[in-house]
Amino acid sequence: MSKENVEFVPGETVYLRHAQREQVGMVFPLRVVEERGDAVVLWAPAGTRGWHTNMPDGRSMGQTPLPEWSATRRVPAPHTIDHGVLSWHPRGRDYSIRWFFRPDGTFYRWYANLEAPSVLWRDGGLAGLDTADWDLDVVIEPDRSWAWKDEELFAERLTMPEAYWVDDEDRVRRAGKEVIALVEAGAFPFDGTWCGFRPDPAWPPLSPELPAGWDRPVQWPA
Repeated sequence: MSKENVEFVPGETVYLRHAQREQVGMVFPLRVVEERGDAVVLWAPAGTRGWHTNMPDGRSMGQTPLPEWSATRRVPAPHTIDHGVLSWHPRGRDYSIRWFFRPDGTFYRWYANLEAPSVLWRDGGLAGLDTADWDLDVVIEPDRSWAWKDEELFAERLTMPEAYWVDDEDRVRRAGKEVIALVEAGAFPFDGTWCGFRPDPAWPPLSPELPAGWDRPVQWPA
């Protein structure tokens, strides 16, 4: 598997994976919009199918005690998004920024996902980005009002370090404050860029099938 000098091709499908300790917690297909030296931009339309990994008995993460969740080998369960998402993944940053669009193409919200810097990889015919979702996020409305999301969940899970995949609360909060400063300044990426985005109409639908190799070893940041 290569993760050195990986480049994505506009229009190709890549798989975003969220790591939870040594397991994959989410797999989601997106199409490459553009690859720049400092970031990659990805797109998935409303109706795209992704997968969470759930307990073998069907319980989701919210229905399972965290120690049991982290200690159990889980299985993929499909889910479908009801909105379009444009996702900007800057190199070396502790967050990604997502633009949410209604099915008619209208932009309605930004979402700052606080996470480990993404690692790009390519292995044969499969390509993707690996990160660890840090749970605490920031939701930003079109008027640039903002709010923290999942603060109580984040605080609760931090009390279980033997089962959690976040070990630096201060780092997570610093990432959120960095995003909030950009929001309040009206600076990129919260300056209107991509709010009118329209995907290439020639792009085919993303595959609804979970690809072989989805559970290959997670690539962590150096």
